[in-house]
Amino acid sequence: MMTAFLNSWFTRHERARIYPFAGFILLLAIEPWLAVVLTRLGIGAEPTYLLRSLLALCLLLNFCRDYVELRVAPSFNQALIALLAGGVVFLLWVIPYPVWLGGHAATIAPAMPMQSHADIFWLICRWSGSALIVPVIEELFWRSYLMRRLDNTDFMSVSPAVVTTYAIGVSSVLFAVEHQLWLAGLLAGLVYAWLYRQFQVLWVSILAHVTTNAVLGIWVVYGGHWQYW
Repeated sequence: MMTAFLNSWFTRHERARIYPFAGFILLLAIEPWLAVVLTRLGIGAEPTYLLRSLLALCLLLNFCRDYVELRVAPSFNQALIALLAGGVVFLLWVIPYPVWLGGHAATIAPAMPMQSHADIFWLICRWSGSALIVPVIEELFWRSYLMRRLDNTDFMSVSPAVVTTYAIGVSSVLFAVEHQLWLAGLLAGLVYAWLYRQFQVLWVSILAHVTTNAVLGIWVVYGGHWQYW
């Protein structure tokens, strides 16, 4: 019944871009309770991020034939620009913003343990999900769907080349709200949106996002900047 209700609200094209992101966010929202349940079952709280990533991946695979925007591969030059843009966003992300601009308070965040093979496995799961799954589901939702949906209910008919400044601004602001570092999130959203409008290839935005998250994850682990995770 719930599926039928949701299907009546959203078209299949909308569901394909909303559900993977929404599923990931839902498990994030219930993570404290999920961690308690897994701990009581003797599993431990570590698998929570892996479960989020797997749910999103399963939903992506379920809707894979609907992602027509992912059938266009970036050119070499576009991929290079994406890598550079992702690096710039990483730098924007780690600027020491004051707290009132979304920066972290001067506290030391707990580090993920790295003492055993199991610890390393969970660390790799966390990095892989952040670098490979999150950019895909977020770009499909924020840029391919919401940004175009703000201009036209029939978002599939909207070329990224003609999305309005209004759509870019609102979708980027909402993208920023999703992140604790809201100013960095806003700047990142504007960069990813500009890439999609400029090149009309969603993989360019995804690759930039992958670069940002991958480099950030390496910086977090090797630099001990755990507050960013």
